[in-house]
Amino acid sequence: MSSAAVMAAMLAGPAIGAEAEGEVSELVVTARPIAESEAKALEIQKASPALVSVIAADSVGRLPDQNIAFAIGRLPGVAVERDQGQARYVNLRGARINWTTLSFDGLSVVSPEGRASRFDNIPSALASQIVVNKAVTADMPGDTVAGNVNIITRSAFDNPGRSITGKAGLGIVMLGGGEEADASLFFSDRFMDGKLGVVLQGSKYHRNMVTDNFETDPWQQGGGSRDRRPGYEDRRWAREHENKAYRLTRGNIGGTAKIEYEFDENNRVFASSIYTEYQDEELRNNYIFRLDNGAVTVTGACPATPAAQTTSGAFDICNGNTPDKGVVYGAQITATFNSLESSEYTWTNTLGGEHLFGGWDLSWRLNYTQTEDGQNAPALTNFASPSTLTLRPTVAYDFTDDENHTVQLYRTVVTNGVRSMGARAYSIDEFALPLASSGNVIQTRDGGDPSFAYTAKFDAGRDLELMGSPLRVKLGGLYSIRTKKHEEVLYAATAAQLAAAGRTFTYDDIRNTKPFQGDIALGYSFNYFSKSALDNLAGELLRDGVLVRQNSNGNYYRVQERILAAYAMGTWEQGWGDVVFGLRAERTENSGTAYANVGGVQTLVTAENEDTLLFPSLHLNYDLNDQMKVRFGITTGASRPDYDELRPNFSYSDTDQTVSGGNPDAGPEKAVGADLYFEWYMQPQGFFSAGLYYKSLTDVLFTQAGVFGRDILNSGGVDRSGYTLTTLRNGGDGYLRGVEVAYSQSIAPLVEMASLPEWLGGFGLQGNVTLNDSEVTVPAVGNVPERKIPLPGTSDLVYNLSLYFEKYGLSARLAYQFRTEWGQSVGDYQVLNGKVVPVTNGDVYWDDDEELDLSVRYQINENFEWYFDAANLTNDAGRRYGADPSHPIEHETFGRRYMTGVRFTF
Repeated sequence: MSSAAVMAAMLAGPAIGAEAEGEVSELVVTARPIAESEAKALEIQKASPALVSVIAADSVGRLPDQNIAFAIGRLPGVAVERDQGQARYVNLRGARINWTTLSFDGLSVVSPEGRASRFDNIPSALASQIVVNKAVTADMPGDTVAGNVNIITRSAFDNPGRSITGKAGLGIVMLGGGEEADASLFFSDRFMDGKLGVVLQGSKYHRNMVTDNFETDPWQQGGGSRDRRPGYEDRRWAREHENKAYRLTRGNIGGTAKIEYEFDENNRVFASSIYTEYQDEELRNNYIFRLDNGAVTVTGACPATPAAQTTSGAFDICNGNTPDKGVVYGAQITATFNSLESSEYTWTNTLGGEHLFGGWDLSWRLNYTQTEDGQNAPALTNFASPSTLTLRPTVAYDFTDDENHTVQLYRTVVTNGVRSMGARAYSIDEFALPLASSGNVIQTRDGGDPSFAYTAKFDAGRDLELMGSPLRVKLGGLYSIRTKKHEEVLYAATAAQLAAAGRTFTYDDIRNTKPFQGDIALGYSFNYFSKSALDNLAGELLRDGVLVRQNSNGNYYRVQERILAAYAMGTWEQGWGDVVFGLRAERTENSGTAYANVGGVQTLVTAENEDTLLFPSLHLNYDLNDQMKVRFGITTGASRPDYDELRPNFSYSDTDQTVSGGNPDAGPEKAVGADLYFEWYMQPQGFFSAGLYYKSLTDVLFTQAGVFGRDILNSGGVDRSGYTLTTLRNGGDGYLRGVEVAYSQSIAPLVEMASLPEWLGGFGLQGNVTLNDSEVTVPAVGNVPERKIPLPGTSDLVYNLSLYFEKYGLSARLAYQFRTEWGQSVGDYQVLNGKVVPVTNGDVYWDDDEELDLSVRYQINENFEWYFDAANLTNDAGRRYGADPSHPIEHETFGRRYMTGVRFTF
């Protein structure tokens, strides 16, 4: 089967005819499922016309990889970004998360969050195969800078008749003792003499968990202008320390329904519907110790005789305080007790067909996709210490241990204006914590970011001949209309409004008796709030009209994107391999609507932008022999700004002649890449690859100042088009380069050749390592000169190592993942005494990340299999820091997880 035909099958889904050559069937449980599923994946990878990595369904099932992000994180060149211990995004060969696109059965879909594709809302059980395209061809989306993750779903034509498979498992999360459950069921059958195929599938997963969390931030240079004693430009003080005691119920559900009808061997049509949803119920007791509240500016050298402690002492080295350790007298506690319910779903529906007509292979798709990034909050509250100093705590903070920032609470004693430390307080309840005196103290919110996409896609392929060699020509086009907006309805009340209605409340009204369930030493005790009590309270206040509808126009936006694409490509086969070349053209028109402040009135304004880009690509696949090949590719891509970054939600200052808001004129971030890889498909089994890659980056988006250049804010005879707009703009250039090595080997053939004991043949090894190097220029802002930083998302080192044993019906694997630190976001900087220093946290980084998982399977009989999964065995913390590792801003652990259950197939 030609490379082009294999790639077409991977993109389009099952080929016409159940017995078609090269068709990939779902693998059944066998005595050696790891080795056999890997062999099938390598067969697909070898025949691909461009650089890919592939996972077959059983490979996913061999590990505790509940969602797609976990699964592809095992592949070469892929690193995962986690949220509260759960894999969510992927960095493909060091690239940013929004540079990797997502497809179902070859059709690109919009992620609930927009450009940043989330993979934790897609259960692994829905996938028959997962194909990670690292070097794209002309028939793939042009906004693919790093690569594309193509999730190929199951087909009734994968099997000759009825197929029923599934699993059910229960487990425990050790931190907090929460339960974990996972279940899935798959059914397919063929009717009408095998011409009609039906697939029905469902999956549901959830776990209850708590977290051990502390956050210390923002780190302010010189205490945010309060420390002006000599050397202040080198001191970064934390404004606050907080603990977010999360109780989480997280999970996802997924389902597919597909009907396929094969008229004859040349014509097939299908209709499919795929639904995935990520669900997150978050209960948060958030206690914040504001070290800056009441702080005064201190200047000059320390006096010879220490002064009496008449202030809080915050940010003052003269009373013995340092940024890492000290005492603040009369610090403020602010607390939020929040009940959140977020839901992110993707619902994608496709009608399509495959036809052979007049020597042309024709393929068409009509698709409607709806997604939403849900942001519902049944209840949000706000409490704060009163202004009376003696009712506030004296906080002794100790940040010397980067793994465990702690606070101890004491009574605050005030004698003749002099503050001192009183008795130790062991419970947060020993301090008054009424409703906050300013701002809203209780809210309820219903909102989210829905998106809607209509897509029509057509492809045509034909086998020709060029200079005596086979040439596969492929042409196609796509038209897509995508609309994303933000909508919310917010009701709230202040403490004064509650008092006027006679409906004030205290924490005791929403308290339950359950104490903190985590393991971290907080330095104080507390009781959780009751979700039912808090939700009911907010609901009653809403029904009784006490909560008032808030004006949330400033958050509204609607951005519509129209994409018209066309491509032509060819696969020219030679005796030594093949050449794949192509050109894709894409025209994009954006129209954004949002509320802007025009003449002091919130007014809906619209801004438009358009661009046309060309994406050439070239791939050479050289077969050294039947087992070895060399791949060389040149690719181009462009990642467009996220939808919310294009919104025209402008406000202005006539005094400063400045404008703030989004940037409808922001253009795509562009890349030109080259890949050179060697692949060795060992016989009878094994795989080795080594490769180099390089991407030249231009027009990377960073915050910059420039001329506004639009007249939509002009009013009252004032021309504001020349005002300065500081926003996200193109301008950064750089590069991303790296080395990728992968190796996989079962020692069964070696054991057989050496006549060693048979049981040794069950062992095998899988490993890969990726070395990245990147640099991007952050343009100058004000008096801060340009800076060179690593590209956000790039880890210098990423590797996976798996050891497995499978024999006698037993299959076990121990898998380890590791990645070094990587940038999350780019911060603001300033010049103090000639030094460039962060304004607050500066550039934010995630620290090294690791995970160790164990998976054990035992085949009871041909229908049933027992499994046991142990996940997150190292219980490594998620750590973030600001600018450098000595300033950690977040530290969170999540606990080990264990699950057992059965899988079945009929």
